Amino acid sequence: GLYLRDSQEKPMLGTGDLEFQWVGQPDPILMDSLTAGLSDRGPVCAAVFDRGDWMLLLRQAGQGEILGYIAYRSLSTSQLFAALGDTELANRVRLRAAGNTLLITALSVVESERFKDYRQLLLCELLARALEEDCVYAVFCPHDRKVDDKLEDVLIRTGFLVREEGQPIWETDMHAPATLIQNLETTIQDPLSRNPRVLAAIRRSHQSLQRALARLYPGSLLLTLSADIIHQRLLEKITAYNNVPAVPTTPRVLGENMCVPYGKLLRGKTVPNTVTKTIHTDRVYSPDLSESVMEPFPYYAPISSQIRTIKSFDRPVILVDDLMHPGFRFKALDPILRREGVPIRMVLVGVLSGYGKDLMDHWERPVDSVYFLPTLRQWFIEATLYPFIGGNTVRRSSSPVPGLLPGINHILPYASPVYQEPCAREAVFQLSKACLEGALDIIRTLEQEYRILYGRNLTLARLPEAVILPLCPDKGTCLHYDPTLSASVYLENDLEQLLRQNQ
Repeated sequence: GLYLRDSQEKPMLGTGDLEFQWVGQPDPILMDSLTAGLSDRGPVCAAVFDRGDWMLLLRQAGQGEILGYIAYRSLSTSQLFAALGDTELANRVRLRAAGNTLLITALSVVESERFKDYRQLLLCELLARALEEDCVYAVFCPHDRKVDDKLEDVLIRTGFLVREEGQPIWETDMHAPATLIQNLETTIQDPLSRNPRVLAAIRRSHQSLQRALARLYPGSLLLTLSADIIHQRLLEKITAYNNVPAVPTTPRVLGENMCVPYGKLLRGKTVPNTVTKTIHTDRVYSPDLSESVMEPFPYYAPISSQIRTIKSFDRPVILVDDLMHPGFRFKALDPILRREGVPIRMVLVGVLSGYGKDLMDHWERPVDSVYFLPTLRQWFIEATLYPFIGGNTVRRSSSPVPGLLPGINHILPYASPVYQEPCAREAVFQLSKACLEGALDIIRTLEQEYRILYGRNLTLARLPEAVILPLCPDKGTCLHYDPTLSASVYLENDLEQLLRQNQ
Protein backbone atom coordinates (compact mmCIF):
# COMPACT_ATOMS: atom_id res chain seq x y z
CA GLY A 1 0.00 0.00 0.00
CA LEU A 2 3.00 2.39 -0.06
CA TYR A 3 2.26 3.61 -3.60
CA LEU A 4 -1.50 3.08 -3.71
CA ARG A 5 -2.33 6.41 -5.39
CA ASP A 6 1.08 7.19 -6.96
CA SER A 7 1.66 7.03 -10.70
CA GLN A 8 4.16 4.53 -12.08
CA GLU A 9 6.29 7.27 -13.62
CA LYS A 10 7.52 10.57 -12.25
CA PRO A 11 5.63 13.56 -13.65
CA MET A 12 7.53 15.58 -16.23
CA LEU A 13 7.92 19.32 -15.81
CA GLY A 14 5.76 21.19 -18.33
CA THR A 15 6.25 24.53 -20.03
CA GLY A 16 3.09 26.02 -18.50
CA ASP A 17 0.13 27.76 -20.10
CA LEU A 18 0.93 31.37 -19.16
CA GLU A 19 3.69 33.77 -20.18
CA PHE A 20 4.64 37.38 -19.48
CA GLN A 21 5.55 39.83 -22.22
CA TRP A 22 7.41 43.08 -21.57
CA VAL A 23 6.37 45.38 -24.40
CA GLY A 24 7.77 48.75 -23.35
CA GLN A 25 5.65 51.61 -24.66
CA PRO A 26 2.59 50.14 -26.46
CA ASP A 27 1.58 51.04 -30.00
CA PRO A 28 -1.95 52.40 -30.70
CA ILE A 29 -3.21 49.08 -32.12
CA LEU A 30 -2.18 47.14 -29.01
CA MET A 31 -3.61 49.81 -26.72
CA ASP A 32 -6.95 49.75 -28.54
CA SER A 33 -7.20 45.97 -28.12
CA LEU A 34 -6.26 46.15 -24.43
CA THR A 35 -8.87 48.80 -23.56
CA ALA A 36 -11.66 47.58 -25.87
CA GLY A 37 -13.92 46.67 -22.95
CA LEU A 38 -13.47 49.92 -20.98
CA SER A 39 -16.21 52.55 -20.95
CA ASP A 40 -13.69 55.38 -20.45
CA ARG A 41 -10.97 54.01 -22.72
CA GLY A 42 -10.21 57.42 -24.25
CA PRO A 43 -8.71 59.07 -21.14
CA VAL A 44 -6.80 55.90 -20.22
CA CYS A 45 -5.27 55.54 -23.70
CA ALA A 46 -4.37 59.21 -23.82
CA ALA A 47 -2.75 59.11 -20.39
CA VAL A 48 -0.69 56.03 -21.25
CA PHE A 49 0.64 57.62 -24.45
CA ASP A 50 1.08 61.17 -23.10
CA ARG A 51 3.01 60.09 -20.00
CA GLY A 52 5.10 57.36 -21.60
CA ASP A 53 3.89 54.38 -19.61
CA TRP A 54 5.41 50.98 -20.21
CA MET A 55 3.42 47.75 -20.32
CA LEU A 56 3.64 44.22 -18.99
CA LEU A 57 1.22 41.71 -20.54
CA LEU A 58 0.00 38.35 -19.26
CA ARG A 59 -1.09 36.04 -22.06
CA GLN A 60 -1.67 32.45 -22.99
CA ALA A 61 1.56 30.63 -23.83
CA GLY A 62 2.71 30.80 -27.43
CA GLN A 63 1.64 34.44 -28.00
CA GLY A 64 -1.98 33.47 -27.34
CA GLU A 65 -4.86 35.49 -25.91
CA ILE A 66 -3.97 38.50 -23.77
CA LEU A 67 -5.31 37.85 -20.25
CA GLY A 68 -4.32 41.13 -18.61
CA TYR A 69 -1.95 44.06 -18.55
CA ILE A 70 -0.32 46.45 -16.13
CA ALA A 71 1.01 49.93 -16.97
CA TYR A 72 3.90 51.46 -15.04
CA ARG A 73 6.84 53.85 -14.92
CA SER A 74 10.03 53.98 -12.87
CA LEU A 75 10.59 57.43 -11.37
CA SER A 76 13.49 59.16 -9.72
CA THR A 77 12.77 61.52 -6.83
CA SER A 78 12.93 64.54 -9.17
CA GLN A 79 10.22 63.09 -11.44
CA LEU A 80 7.52 62.60 -8.80
CA PHE A 81 5.86 66.02 -9.20
CA ALA A 82 5.52 65.65 -12.98
CA ALA A 83 3.93 62.22 -12.48
CA LEU A 84 1.61 63.03 -9.54
CA GLY A 85 0.78 66.66 -10.40
CA ASP A 86 0.67 67.81 -6.75
CA THR A 87 3.66 69.40 -5.05
CA GLU A 88 2.66 68.47 -1.50
CA LEU A 89 1.79 64.89 -2.42
CA ALA A 90 5.02 64.48 -4.41
CA ASN A 91 7.04 65.75 -1.44
CA ARG A 92 5.37 63.39 1.03
CA VAL A 93 5.95 60.41 -1.28
CA ARG A 94 9.55 61.56 -1.83
CA LEU A 95 10.21 61.59 1.92
CA ARG A 96 8.70 58.14 2.38
CA ALA A 97 10.45 56.65 -0.65
CA ALA A 98 13.98 58.06 -0.33
CA GLY A 99 14.89 56.44 -3.64
CA ASN A 100 13.51 55.27 -6.99
CA THR A 101 9.74 54.80 -7.08
CA LEU A 102 7.64 52.42 -9.15
CA LEU A 103 4.46 54.17 -10.31
CA ILE A 104 1.66 51.82 -11.40
CA THR A 105 -1.06 53.53 -13.41
CA ALA A 106 -3.36 50.77 -14.72
CA LEU A 107 -4.13 47.11 -14.03
CA SER A 108 -6.80 45.14 -15.87
CA VAL A 109 -7.44 41.41 -16.42
CA VAL A 110 -10.07 39.14 -17.93
CA GLU A 111 -12.35 37.42 -15.43
CA SER A 112 -12.56 34.01 -17.11
CA GLU A 113 -10.36 32.07 -14.68
CA ARG A 114 -11.79 31.01 -11.29
CA PHE A 115 -8.69 29.49 -9.75
CA LYS A 116 -5.84 31.74 -10.94
CA ASP A 117 -5.42 35.29 -9.70
CA TYR A 118 -4.21 37.14 -12.80
CA ARG A 119 -4.09 40.48 -10.97
CA GLN A 120 -1.74 39.07 -8.36
CA LEU A 121 0.47 37.41 -10.99
CA LEU A 122 0.86 40.64 -12.96
CA LEU A 123 1.39 42.86 -9.93
CA CYS A 124 3.96 40.61 -8.25
CA GLU A 125 5.88 39.97 -11.50
CA LEU A 126 6.24 43.71 -11.98
CA LEU A 127 7.22 44.30 -8.35
CA ALA A 128 9.86 41.55 -8.54
CA ARG A 129 11.40 43.16 -11.62
CA ALA A 130 11.30 46.58 -9.95
CA LEU A 131 13.16 45.19 -6.92
CA GLU A 132 15.93 43.91 -9.19
CA GLU A 133 16.18 47.42 -10.67
CA ASP A 134 16.60 49.01 -7.22
CA CYS A 135 13.13 50.52 -6.80
CA VAL A 136 12.48 50.99 -3.08
CA TYR A 137 8.90 52.27 -3.09
CA ALA A 138 5.74 51.59 -5.08
CA VAL A 139 2.72 53.81 -5.68
CA PHE A 140 -0.51 52.71 -7.35
CA CYS A 141 -2.21 55.79 -8.81
CA PRO A 142 -4.64 54.76 -11.58
CA HIS A 143 -5.22 57.07 -14.54
CA ASP A 144 -8.99 56.71 -14.18
CA ARG A 145 -8.84 57.20 -10.37
CA LYS A 146 -10.88 54.01 -9.92
CA VAL A 147 -10.04 50.99 -7.76
CA ASP A 148 -12.72 48.28 -7.74
CA ASP A 149 -13.22 45.82 -4.88
CA LYS A 150 -11.21 42.99 -6.45
CA LEU A 151 -8.25 45.22 -7.22
CA GLU A 152 -8.40 46.75 -3.75
CA ASP A 153 -8.28 43.27 -2.22
CA VAL A 154 -5.17 42.37 -4.25
CA LEU A 155 -3.45 45.59 -3.18
CA ILE A 156 -4.21 44.90 0.49
CA ARG A 157 -2.91 41.34 0.19
CA THR A 158 0.32 42.69 -1.35
CA GLY A 159 0.97 45.14 1.48
CA PHE A 160 -0.32 48.38 -0.07
CA LEU A 161 -1.95 51.00 2.18
CA VAL A 162 -3.86 54.23 1.53
CA ARG A 163 -1.70 56.95 3.07
CA GLU A 164 -3.40 59.98 1.52
CA GLU A 165 -6.92 60.61 2.82
CA GLY A 166 -9.53 61.12 0.11
CA GLN A 167 -7.27 60.02 -2.75
CA PRO A 168 -7.21 56.63 -4.55
CA ILE A 169 -3.45 56.33 -4.10
CA TRP A 170 -2.01 53.15 -2.61
CA GLU A 171 1.60 52.84 -1.45
CA THR A 172 3.99 50.19 -0.15
CA ASP A 173 7.56 50.22 1.12
CA MET A 174 9.85 47.92 -0.90
CA HIS A 175 13.06 48.42 1.10
CA ALA A 176 12.86 45.05 2.85
CA PRO A 177 10.02 42.90 1.47
CA ALA A 178 8.66 39.66 2.86
CA THR A 179 8.23 36.86 0.34
CA LEU A 180 5.62 34.10 0.14
CA ILE A 181 6.20 31.17 -2.22
CA GLN A 182 2.76 29.94 -3.25
CA ASN A 183 3.12 26.17 -3.61
CA LEU A 184 0.09 24.57 -1.99
CA GLU A 185 -1.19 23.10 -5.27
CA THR A 186 2.04 21.10 -5.63
CA THR A 187 1.42 19.23 -2.34
CA ILE A 188 -1.87 17.55 -3.34
CA GLN A 189 -2.02 14.17 -5.04
CA ASP A 190 -3.47 13.85 -8.53
CA PRO A 191 -6.39 13.81 -9.44
CA LEU A 192 -7.46 15.76 -6.33
CA SER A 193 -4.99 18.51 -7.28
CA ARG A 194 -7.18 19.22 -10.33
CA ASN A 195 -10.51 19.05 -8.50
CA PRO A 196 -12.43 22.38 -8.77
CA ARG A 197 -13.64 22.31 -5.14
CA VAL A 198 -10.13 21.58 -3.87
CA LEU A 199 -8.69 24.39 -6.00
CA ALA A 200 -11.37 26.77 -4.68
CA ALA A 201 -10.48 25.86 -1.08
CA ILE A 202 -6.77 26.39 -1.81
CA ARG A 203 -7.48 29.84 -3.26
CA ARG A 204 -9.63 30.86 -0.28
CA SER A 205 -6.93 29.75 2.14
CA HIS A 206 -4.19 31.45 0.14
CA GLN A 207 -5.95 34.81 0.13
CA SER A 208 -6.67 34.60 3.85
CA LEU A 209 -3.01 33.76 4.48
CA GLN A 210 -1.88 36.76 2.42
CA ARG A 211 -4.07 39.15 4.41
CA ALA A 212 -2.67 37.80 7.66
CA LEU A 213 0.95 38.01 6.45
CA ALA A 214 0.44 41.59 5.24
CA ARG A 215 -0.54 42.56 8.81
CA LEU A 216 2.80 41.34 10.19
CA TYR A 217 4.62 44.30 8.60
CA PRO A 218 1.97 46.95 7.79
CA GLY A 219 2.84 49.12 4.82
CA SER A 220 5.70 46.86 3.73
CA LEU A 221 5.65 44.80 0.55
CA LEU A 222 4.53 41.17 0.66
CA LEU A 223 5.75 39.63 -2.59
CA THR A 224 3.88 36.45 -3.56
CA LEU A 225 5.65 34.21 -6.08
CA SER A 226 3.85 31.34 -7.77
CA ALA A 227 5.56 27.93 -7.72
CA ASP A 228 4.04 27.24 -11.15
CA ILE A 229 5.79 30.29 -12.63
CA ILE A 230 9.04 29.38 -10.85
CA HIS A 231 8.85 25.82 -12.22
CA GLN A 232 8.27 27.16 -15.72
CA ARG A 233 11.24 29.56 -15.53
CA LEU A 234 13.49 26.88 -14.02
CA LEU A 235 12.60 24.58 -16.90
CA GLU A 236 13.56 27.30 -19.38
CA LYS A 237 16.87 27.96 -17.64
CA ILE A 238 17.82 24.29 -17.17
CA THR A 239 17.12 23.41 -20.80
CA ALA A 240 18.95 26.56 -21.95
CA TYR A 241 22.05 25.60 -19.93
CA ASN A 242 21.73 22.11 -21.39
CA ASN A 243 21.12 23.35 -24.95
CA VAL A 244 18.07 21.08 -25.38
CA PRO A 245 14.40 21.77 -26.20
CA ALA A 246 11.98 22.43 -23.32
CA VAL A 247 9.56 19.77 -24.60
CA PRO A 248 10.22 16.03 -24.88
CA THR A 249 11.68 14.91 -28.22
CA THR A 250 11.46 11.63 -30.11
CA PRO A 251 13.99 10.11 -30.20
CA ARG A 252 15.11 11.45 -26.86
CA VAL A 253 18.37 13.44 -26.93
CA LEU A 254 19.87 14.14 -23.49
CA GLY A 255 21.85 17.25 -22.68
CA GLU A 256 25.33 17.14 -21.21
CA ASN A 257 24.41 18.50 -17.77
CA MET A 258 22.51 16.64 -15.07
CA CYS A 259 19.69 18.30 -13.09
CA VAL A 260 19.94 17.60 -9.33
CA PRO A 261 17.16 19.07 -7.12
CA TYR A 262 18.25 19.02 -3.47
CA GLY A 263 15.39 20.87 -1.75
CA LYS A 264 11.61 20.74 -1.99
CA LEU A 265 11.42 22.33 -5.44
CA LEU A 266 11.19 19.84 -8.34
CA ARG A 267 11.31 16.92 -5.88
CA GLY A 268 9.83 13.91 -7.64
CA LYS A 269 9.76 15.57 -11.09
CA THR A 270 11.84 15.11 -14.23
CA VAL A 271 13.08 17.73 -16.69
CA PRO A 272 12.57 17.08 -20.43
CA ASN A 273 15.67 15.86 -22.31
CA THR A 274 17.70 16.08 -19.11
CA VAL A 275 19.04 13.44 -16.74
CA THR A 276 17.28 14.22 -13.44
CA LYS A 277 18.26 12.75 -10.06
CA THR A 278 17.18 14.15 -6.70
CA ILE A 279 19.32 14.37 -3.57
CA HIS A 280 16.70 13.58 -0.92
CA THR A 281 17.43 15.81 2.08
CA ASP A 282 15.39 16.89 5.08
CA ARG A 283 15.87 19.57 7.71
CA VAL A 284 15.24 17.84 11.03
CA TYR A 285 14.61 19.77 14.26
CA SER A 286 15.33 18.60 17.77
CA PRO A 287 12.18 18.07 19.91
CA ASP A 288 12.67 21.42 21.67
CA LEU A 289 13.34 23.17 18.30
CA SER A 290 16.59 24.60 19.64
CA GLU A 291 18.66 23.22 16.77
CA SER A 292 18.30 21.63 13.36
CA VAL A 293 20.54 19.52 11.13
CA MET A 294 20.46 18.41 7.51
CA GLU A 295 19.80 14.69 7.18
CA PRO A 296 18.79 12.31 4.40
CA PHE A 297 15.04 12.02 3.95
CA PRO A 298 13.68 9.02 5.91
CA TYR A 299 14.39 5.64 4.29
CA TYR A 300 16.90 7.11 1.81
CA ALA A 301 20.64 6.45 1.70
CA PRO A 302 23.05 8.74 3.59
CA ILE A 303 23.68 12.06 1.85
CA SER A 304 27.30 11.10 1.07
CA SER A 305 26.09 7.92 -0.66
CA GLN A 306 23.51 9.86 -2.67
CA ILE A 307 26.20 12.30 -3.79
CA ARG A 308 28.51 9.43 -4.80
CA THR A 309 25.62 8.15 -6.92
CA ILE A 310 25.41 11.58 -8.57
CA LYS A 311 29.17 11.47 -9.17
CA SER A 312 28.87 8.07 -10.88
CA PHE A 313 26.85 9.61 -13.72
CA ASP A 314 30.04 11.48 -14.72
CA ARG A 315 28.16 14.60 -15.79
CA PRO A 316 28.37 18.29 -14.83
CA VAL A 317 25.61 19.09 -12.34
CA ILE A 318 22.96 21.81 -12.19
CA LEU A 319 21.86 21.96 -8.54
CA VAL A 320 18.29 23.23 -7.99
CA ASP A 321 16.66 24.63 -4.83
CA ASP A 322 13.72 26.89 -4.04
CA LEU A 323 15.50 29.61 -2.04
CA MET A 324 19.05 30.79 -1.41
CA HIS A 325 19.04 33.13 1.56
CA PRO A 326 20.40 31.46 4.71
CA GLY A 327 22.02 28.75 2.55
CA PHE A 328 21.35 26.04 5.15
CA ARG A 329 21.00 23.12 2.72
CA PHE A 330 23.84 24.09 0.42
CA LYS A 331 26.18 24.74 3.34
CA ALA A 332 25.66 21.12 4.43
CA LEU A 333 26.05 19.67 0.92
CA ASP A 334 28.96 21.74 -0.42
CA PRO A 335 31.79 20.08 1.59
CA ILE A 336 30.62 16.62 0.46
CA LEU A 337 30.31 17.76 -3.15
CA ARG A 338 33.88 19.12 -3.03
CA ARG A 339 35.21 15.99 -1.36
CA GLU A 340 33.64 13.72 -3.98
CA GLY A 341 34.76 16.00 -6.83
CA VAL A 342 31.31 16.58 -8.33
CA PRO A 343 31.59 19.25 -11.09
CA ILE A 344 29.03 22.03 -10.48
CA ARG A 345 27.89 23.70 -13.69
CA MET A 346 25.44 26.02 -11.88
CA VAL A 347 23.46 26.40 -8.67
CA LEU A 348 19.99 27.41 -9.81
CA VAL A 349 17.39 28.67 -7.33
CA GLY A 350 13.88 30.06 -7.50
CA VAL A 351 14.60 33.07 -5.25
CA LEU A 352 18.06 34.52 -4.59
CA SER A 353 18.58 37.25 -2.00
CA GLY A 354 21.49 39.67 -1.81
CA TYR A 355 22.73 37.83 1.27
CA GLY A 356 22.43 34.49 -0.54
CA LYS A 357 24.45 35.83 -3.47
CA ASP A 358 27.16 36.99 -1.07
CA LEU A 359 27.30 33.50 0.43
CA MET A 360 27.67 31.88 -2.99
CA ASP A 361 30.42 34.33 -3.94
CA HIS A 362 32.17 33.52 -0.66
CA TRP A 363 31.90 29.78 -1.40
CA GLU A 364 33.07 30.42 -4.98
CA ARG A 365 30.08 28.71 -6.56
CA PRO A 366 28.22 30.00 -9.67
CA VAL A 367 24.60 30.89 -8.98
CA ASP A 368 21.59 31.90 -11.06
CA SER A 369 17.97 32.51 -10.11
CA VAL A 370 14.46 33.10 -11.40
CA TYR A 371 14.00 36.07 -9.05
CA PHE A 372 16.69 38.19 -7.40
CA LEU A 373 15.71 40.21 -4.31
CA PRO A 374 18.52 42.49 -3.09
CA THR A 375 17.01 42.65 0.39
CA LEU A 376 14.75 40.11 2.07
CA ARG A 377 13.17 40.64 5.47
CA GLN A 378 11.34 37.32 5.88
CA TRP A 379 10.37 34.38 3.71
CA PHE A 380 7.49 31.95 3.95
CA ILE A 381 6.89 28.68 2.10
CA GLU A 382 3.12 28.36 1.97
CA ALA A 383 2.82 24.59 2.42
CA THR A 384 5.04 24.53 5.53
CA LEU A 385 2.53 26.74 7.37
CA TYR A 386 -0.35 24.26 7.06
CA PRO A 387 -0.59 21.39 9.59
CA PHE A 388 -0.97 17.88 8.12
CA ILE A 389 -0.07 19.24 4.66
CA GLY A 390 3.52 20.39 5.19
CA GLY A 391 6.02 21.51 7.79
CA ASN A 392 9.46 20.61 9.11
CA THR A 393 10.39 17.20 10.51
CA VAL A 394 10.98 16.68 14.24
CA ARG A 395 13.35 13.94 15.39
CA ARG A 396 11.44 11.16 17.15
CA SER A 397 12.16 7.46 17.57
CA SER A 398 8.91 6.45 15.84
CA SER A 399 6.19 7.93 13.63
CA PRO A 400 2.87 9.01 15.26
CA VAL A 401 0.99 7.25 12.43
CA PRO A 402 2.55 4.73 10.01
CA GLY A 403 3.45 6.63 6.85
CA LEU A 404 3.32 10.09 8.48
CA LEU A 405 6.38 11.78 9.92
CA PRO A 406 6.24 13.92 13.09
CA GLY A 407 6.46 17.55 12.09
CA ILE A 408 6.30 21.12 13.31
CA ASN A 409 4.63 24.18 11.82
CA HIS A 410 6.08 27.45 13.09
CA ILE A 411 2.72 28.86 14.10
CA LEU A 412 0.69 28.88 17.31
CA PRO A 413 -0.23 26.68 19.18
CA TYR A 414 2.56 24.32 18.03
CA ALA A 415 5.51 26.72 18.40
CA SER A 416 6.25 30.36 19.01
CA PRO A 417 6.98 31.90 15.58
CA VAL A 418 10.41 33.50 15.25
CA TYR A 419 10.77 36.39 12.80
CA GLN A 420 13.75 38.54 11.93
CA GLU A 421 11.93 41.62 13.23
CA PRO A 422 9.41 41.89 16.09
CA CYS A 423 5.75 41.64 15.07
CA ALA A 424 2.61 42.60 16.95
CA ARG A 425 1.22 39.77 19.09
CA GLU A 426 -2.24 40.15 17.58
CA ALA A 427 -0.79 39.87 14.04
CA VAL A 428 1.02 36.65 14.96
CA PHE A 429 -2.19 35.25 16.45
CA GLN A 430 -4.21 36.15 13.36
CA LEU A 431 -1.60 34.53 11.11
CA SER A 432 -1.73 31.30 13.13
CA LYS A 433 -5.54 31.38 13.06
CA ALA A 434 -5.55 31.89 9.28
CA CYS A 435 -3.18 28.92 8.79
CA LEU A 436 -5.26 26.59 10.96
CA GLU A 437 -8.56 27.67 9.38
CA GLY A 438 -7.06 27.36 5.91
CA ALA A 439 -5.70 23.87 6.63
CA LEU A 440 -9.07 22.85 8.06
CA ASP A 441 -10.91 24.13 4.98
CA ILE A 442 -8.56 22.28 2.60
CA ILE A 443 -8.53 19.03 4.60
CA ARG A 444 -12.33 19.00 4.91
CA THR A 445 -12.65 19.54 1.16
CA LEU A 446 -10.14 16.77 0.48
CA GLU A 447 -12.09 14.43 2.77
CA GLN A 448 -15.34 15.16 0.95
CA GLU A 449 -13.88 14.75 -2.53
CA TYR A 450 -11.89 11.65 -1.55
CA ARG A 451 -15.09 10.03 -0.30
CA ILE A 452 -16.85 10.85 -3.57
CA LEU A 453 -13.92 9.60 -5.64
CA TYR A 454 -13.01 6.40 -3.81
CA GLY A 455 -16.02 5.62 -1.62
CA ARG A 456 -13.94 5.59 1.59
CA ASN A 457 -13.20 7.98 4.45
CA LEU A 458 -9.92 9.89 4.30
CA THR A 459 -8.41 8.91 7.65
CA LEU A 460 -4.95 9.75 8.96
CA ALA A 461 -3.75 6.35 7.80
CA ARG A 462 -4.90 7.17 4.25
CA LEU A 463 -3.79 10.82 4.22
CA PRO A 464 -0.77 10.09 1.95
CA GLU A 465 -3.29 9.13 -0.74
CA ALA A 466 -4.45 12.76 -0.85
CA VAL A 467 -1.38 14.74 0.31
CA ILE A 468 2.03 13.99 -1.20
CA LEU A 469 4.21 14.32 1.93
CA PRO A 470 1.94 14.85 4.96
CA LEU A 471 3.25 15.36 8.48
CA CYS A 472 1.53 14.99 11.85
CA PRO A 473 2.04 17.96 14.22
CA ASP A 474 4.37 16.70 16.95
CA LYS A 475 2.63 16.33 20.35
CA GLY A 476 5.44 14.63 22.26
CA THR A 477 5.80 10.96 23.14
CA CYS A 478 2.80 10.56 25.48
CA LEU A 479 -0.04 11.77 23.26
CA HIS A 480 -0.97 9.52 20.35
CA TYR A 481 -2.94 9.90 17.13
CA ASP A 482 -5.75 7.53 16.19
CA PRO A 483 -5.07 6.49 12.55
CA THR A 484 -8.78 5.74 12.01
CA LEU A 485 -9.81 9.36 12.64
CA SER A 486 -9.61 12.15 10.06
CA ALA A 487 -7.10 15.00 10.18
CA SER A 488 -9.93 17.56 10.36
CA VAL A 489 -10.86 16.30 13.85
CA TYR A 490 -7.40 17.12 15.15
CA LEU A 491 -7.32 20.49 13.37
CA GLU A 492 -10.59 21.46 15.04
CA ASN A 493 -9.06 20.66 18.44
CA ASP A 494 -5.88 22.62 17.67
CA LEU A 495 -7.95 25.62 16.53
CA GLU A 496 -9.88 25.52 19.82
CA GLN A 497 -6.59 25.40 21.72
CA LEU A 498 -5.33 28.44 19.80
CA LEU A 499 -8.51 30.44 20.50
CA ARG A 500 -8.13 29.75 24.23
CA GLN A 501 -4.75 31.48 24.16
CA ASN A 502 -6.33 34.73 23.03
CA GLN A 503 -9.06 34.94 25.67
